[in-house]
Amino acid sequence: MKSSMNPLVSVVIPVYNVEPYLYECVTSVVEQTYTNIEIILVDDGSTDNSGMLCDEFALSDSRICVFHKKNGGLSDARNYGIRQSHGSLISFIDSDDYVSSDYIMHLYQALVKGKTDIATTSICIFHDGESPKEYKRNAATFHVYDACDALEDMLYMRHLEPNAFPKIYKKELFGTIQYPVGKLYEDIATTTRLIDKVGKIAYLDEKDYYYRIRPNSIQTASFNPKKLDLLDQLSVVKSIVQTKYPDAIGAYYSKEQSALFNLCMNIPQNSVGQVQEIRGTLWKLICKNRKRVLLDKNARVDARIASVLSYFGCSVCKDIYKFIRRIKPKKWRKS
Repeated sequence: MKSSMNPLVSVVIPVYNVEPYLYECVTSVVEQTYTNIEIILVDDGSTDNSGMLCDEFALSDSRICVFHKKNGGLSDARNYGIRQSHGSLISFIDSDDYVSSDYIMHLYQALVKGKTDIATTSICIFHDGESPKEYKRNAATFHVYDACDALEDMLYMRHLEPNAFPKIYKKELFGTIQYPVGKLYEDIATTTRLIDKVGKIAYLDEKDYYYRIRPNSIQTASFNPKKLDLLDQLSVVKSIVQTKYPDAIGAYYSKEQSALFNLCMNIPQNSVGQVQEIRGTLWKLICKNRKRVLLDKNARVDARIASVLSYFGCSVCKDIYKFIRRIKPKKWRKS
């Protein structure tokens, strides 16, 4: 495709202390076969050499724009990048990940083919220090979901990702929707709101986005009460699903059960005070949900297993959970 015939795509990359990964990320975007792009690097107050590397990248390619700002978190950096962008289309990439050379091209083609305002592909998950496993790509898998089916698919964790990536959007969607500043797990509620606003989303199975799991990611870090932001974000999702897409409510409870169980199981058994109270509250919610999830034949296997284990009590669940994690490490997602 000739770039002059295609709309400008703004690729927003929030950057914070990712010096070891930044070159691979930015290079993968520079080498896109869809060339009519601007690359917006938002240095979110990095304390390593990431900001300096951003400036060096800008000298090597006129399509790269760098902005240095006070640290405000991932959501704030994304919102800032949106405001600075000039493209009619926008895409987000995390700076510790990278993409195939056809990533933007495939997303744009899916957007056009699906006649939608959002298009998405799938991801290749790999752990830091390892090479990504080569998945069989199936470009023949193209589907346009309506909003209800899209939310059901996303919440059952089948194909559609809740993350800001691996997607392309019409920029105008962000006129009234922003990422919540200061929150962890910020993507899922925002993605739900965007799908609700658009009414449909195109999906093309190209596995163009290489998603790195780092030891210090949100999910792999030890528990702290800030992680309860996930429940706040899920409450936004629940409100939208209950009000407008009741057929997807089973998928919501499946997702919530998995989230509750993972949060609860990551709280140490010898915790005291506020943390112990949080654990008790999470456990009550797990028990409240378990019958509903067990009766849902479409619920994810892990959510149903968690629901079964809950009948044996929290301590037994914790022991089994730790054992399973040792023999089969989970492919943790960053959001």
